[in-house]
Amino acid sequence: MFRIFANLLSFLVLVFFLSHCKKSVTRQLDDLLESGSSFTTATFCEKNKTLLTDRKEDCERITRSAREEIDSILNRRLDLGIAPVIVEKKKGKEIEEFLQVHTRMGIRYWEIWKANVILE
Repeated sequence: MFRIFANLLSFLVLVFFLSHCKKSVTRQLDDLLESGSSFTTATFCEKNKTLLTDRKEDCERITRSAREEIDSILNRRLDLGIAPVIVEKKKGKEIEEFLQVHTRMGIRYWEIWKANVILE
C-alpha cells in the first residue's frame, strides 16, 4: 500500500513540475518567430540576447525586419506631407517598447517617431 501511495505521490509531483515549467528561451523565441510580431520578437531577442547567442542570426534577421517596418511607417510621413502618420495603438505600443529596449534603434528613431506618429 505504501508503495502505491509513493508512486502516486511521485507521479503527482512530476505532473506538477512539468505543468509549471517555464519554456526555454530558445523555445519561446521559436514560438514568437512562428506567431509573434517582428517588434515583439525583436524586443524579446534584445532582452534575452545573452541567452540567445546561438540564435544570433535569427535575432538579427527579425531586428532588421522590425527596422525596415519602422522605416516604412516613417516614410509614409514623407508621402503625407505635414500630416502625421496614424498607427494602430497596439502596434504602436509594440514599436515603442522595441525602441525603448533596443538602445541603438531608440537613439536612431525615438524622437522622429514621437514627432511624426499618432497612435489610435
